[in-house]
Amino acid sequence: MSKRANMQIHECIFQFYLEHRVHGMCTGKVHNRLLGGSLNSIALDRANIYKDLNLVKDIPDYLYFETKLPVGMKSLHVPQYHGYLINLEAYTGIEDFLRGQLSRRNIKNFKAKKKKLENLGTVEYKVLMGPLQERVYREAFETFHELLKKRFDKKKILNRYLMDWQGLYLQAYPRLVEGKALLFLIQLDGKPIGMALDYILESSVFSHVQTFDQEYSKFNVGDLMLYFQLEWCLDHGKSILDLSKGENAYKEKWCNHRYRLYHDLIYPKNSLSLTLNAHALALKYNTIQKLRDLGILGNIINVDQWLYKRHWKTFNDPIQSNRPL
Repeated sequence: MSKRANMQIHECIFQFYLEHRVHGMCTGKVHNRLLGGSLNSIALDRANIYKDLNLVKDIPDYLYFETKLPVGMKSLHVPQYHGYLINLEAYTGIEDFLRGQLSRRNIKNFKAKKKKLENLGTVEYKVLMGPLQERVYREAFETFHELLKKRFDKKKILNRYLMDWQGLYLQAYPRLVEGKALLFLIQLDGKPIGMALDYILESSVFSHVQTFDQEYSKFNVGDLMLYFQLEWCLDHGKSILDLSKGENAYKEKWCNHRYRLYHDLIYPKNSLSLTLNAHALALKYNTIQKLRDLGILGNIINVDQWLYKRHWKTFNDPIQSNRPL
């Protein structure tokens, strides 16, 4: 949770999966509409809703939070991005999933490229988690940072995780040690060419950050990374792999469920200024989403490209870098 000018900001989906924490409006259980169960076997901390303006961001519609507004508070419900996930409940294994989700042509193409990559040398598929030496995780995240930066430098698009990589590492490290997060690695002759950081919450896995070495893009390493994660999920009894918000052809290809994310604005109804602020923010977020839906934001206007140009020097200045050391 963060605070900005009389407004409390709660990152719903990230607090939920990364921290196992829910916002203060949630007064009861959290239900998974897809799986039909509730997440009540673990203790979920509850972040407070304060008596001022609150923004609860990125609430996924496939989760139902039992909620109750504090006395004297009202709320606005604003639709935002679509998110994508893979529901694995109906599948018995990775081959079963491939047959159910991909066309024969896509399966043949994927396996051919996988075989070509494996013919280049020794390909290893590793999962890092549990009480390993801190040095192992630190060195892995150094490589992770290099691969992610190299990929987005080539695309000339801002990746927000690179702006505070040390913060991401410090947040992820204890979760990895506790077995609540996983670091997937694909190595070719000992060299990492694909990496992904995922978080676990009961029967769900949340894909947080993923990247691969651009030099091996012709082998569709991104597809291979997802295949590796899906295989792990199926082997360990996980029912959902959530790829989070954002739309692209990669997600359309692999995912079998699209969901909607919402922002909730909660404000004291007796405060004229905060009521006006809440409605102004709702108008702003509705307008931004309409521009996304029309293809103006993201296609014609790419904010991340502009931000990349603005922050390029910071990313390439070792003094200002926030990489874990």
